[in-house]
Amino acid sequence: MSPGKPTTKLEHILCPSDLSEKSQKVLGFATRISETLSAELTACHCAQANWFTAENRLPKDEYANLKSKLKAQIVASEDPLSSLKWRSIIVENSFDPATDIVTLAREISADLIVMKARPGILSAFRFGSIVERIVEDSPCPVLLLPSRFLAKHDPRTEPFEFHRILFDYDFSEATDELFRVANTLTRDYHAELHVLSVLALASNTATEAAPVPRSRTAVRTIIRRRLDEALHAEGRSVMDVPTSVEFGRHTETVLSYAREHQIDLICTTLAPAHFYFEKFYSTYLGSLLKSATCPILVKRSPRSSKTKDFI
Repeated sequence: MSPGKPTTKLEHILCPSDLSEKSQKVLGFATRISETLSAELTACHCAQANWFTAENRLPKDEYANLKSKLKAQIVASEDPLSSLKWRSIIVENSFDPATDIVTLAREISADLIVMKARPGILSAFRFGSIVERIVEDSPCPVLLLPSRFLAKHDPRTEPFEFHRILFDYDFSEATDELFRVANTLTRDYHAELHVLSVLALASNTATEAAPVPRSRTAVRTIIRRRLDEALHAEGRSVMDVPTSVEFGRHTETVLSYAREHQIDLICTTLAPAHFYFEKFYSTYLGSLLKSATCPILVKRSPRSSKTKDFI
């Protein structure tokens, strides 16, 4: 980092758990991440409301049992010598877990939400899945752990480390915020940062020059200059950060780069949906989740977001 530049710190991590095996694994990984970042951890569980009774307070023994399950996973995953600060919260009478989780994230000023993500789209047909709605409204970036990753790793028996982090730079309004978080993770994990910018091909690939007024070489030069400026703003340089500008399909290009360079974490921003039915599980992020074997850090751009003018 450049001298005198203020450093970003992730101070509070929120991890919701539905107490399923995979969700508890995610809580274990959130524990590991919190230790590495010296961040406070809040684990939460949303207890489903009973629609047929007016009183929805949990019995004391059930409440204690839920708290015990969260504590057990944290204790089983943390370093015995760790100075981790954590707490568990049971959200009672929860009619809408997604809204409750986002509300809690705002109340505790969470810097990061860590949760599991299923690769399918079936759950998105009912008003949107919980993950989708949390990403849509979250005040902070969301770290999604895909099912394929969770199937191969266990936080109780292995460390959680990032060695190579890929930032998918798209020049949207949310990019700068997420880029700062990616740089923080790169610094705290002593990882190697890669920056990739993907330009979508025109539908008619035979007319290469049609969608842009300049040649691909000129466009690459312009975007590389903007990437250099973005890196410089974060105290980094293209001399120590591999940067790449590619033309192609977004998802396939990002996944191909990730495989080729053995990326441990993909960071990407999402444009706001243009229509109600334009769910991200059927577009870019959904495609990533179906194929990615590593975690994905994501931040949704605001609904009024516009892409920066970089030409």
